[in-house]
Amino acid sequence: MLELGFIIKKFIAFWLMPLSIIVIMLSLSVFFLWRKPTAKIGRRLASVSLVCLIMFSWNPVSTPLLRSIEQTNTPFDLNTPVAYVVVLGNEVISDPSIPLSSHLSSSASARLLEGLRILSVNPHAQLIVTGYSGLNTKSSAQVYKEVAISLGVNPARIITIDWPKDTEEEARAVKEIVGDQTIAVATSASHMPRAIQFFYHENIQAIPAPTFYLAKNTQSTNWRFDAAGLLKMERSIYEFIGQLWQWLKH
Repeated sequence: MLELGFIIKKFIAFWLMPLSIIVIMLSLSVFFLWRKPTAKIGRRLASVSLVCLIMFSWNPVSTPLLRSIEQTNTPFDLNTPVAYVVVLGNEVISDPSIPLSSHLSSSASARLLEGLRILSVNPHAQLIVTGYSGLNTKSSAQVYKEVAISLGVNPARIITIDWPKDTEEEARAVKEIVGDQTIAVATSASHMPRAIQFFYHENIQAIPAPTFYLAKNTQSTNWRFDAAGLLKMERSIYEFIGQLWQWLKH
């Protein structure tokens, strides 16, 4: 059973996303356009919606904004020894008609791959995989474990934590296992600034291992507006909301 606070948090975050805001404004503009006394308001709302859609999905705006978040932490140094490698949970969909590796989202796949990369140079370290099931038949922790085993990781080296619903709960659960030992935390680069703070709050000796970078540096500027640009803006706003929520709580 999901807690009411968790549901409310996700509900508010959904309606504050760029596309959700644009859909609301467009819906209101249509409503006002069909009523003659308020047609002018409808036209203005429609115009603002179009401008917002272009700006939210325009790469010269969305890429630098997300990059400022993703570059907060440097990549993990493989020469740094750790006792545990923690891979934070993400979306999984257990579809029996597709390969096991495809049950992971793009972000989840990148997180697990980074975790296994670090694990490979720390032969005595253990892998901790986290995440609850949500509406899926399996938890992200369980799917992480199955994929890792299929890639040759010894099952005895894997610890699953399949009940945490968010990063704060993951940090608390990890603390009970790792104590004062040094760990690497693998998660998406945009999520890392907020995620690592939860681990620091639990007094865990955690080293960031960011991965799944969406705002990459290129030789030339991408002047297009597209779905990828909108995704970058969505990730930026989601993390800004998450950081605000974290600041208010702590």
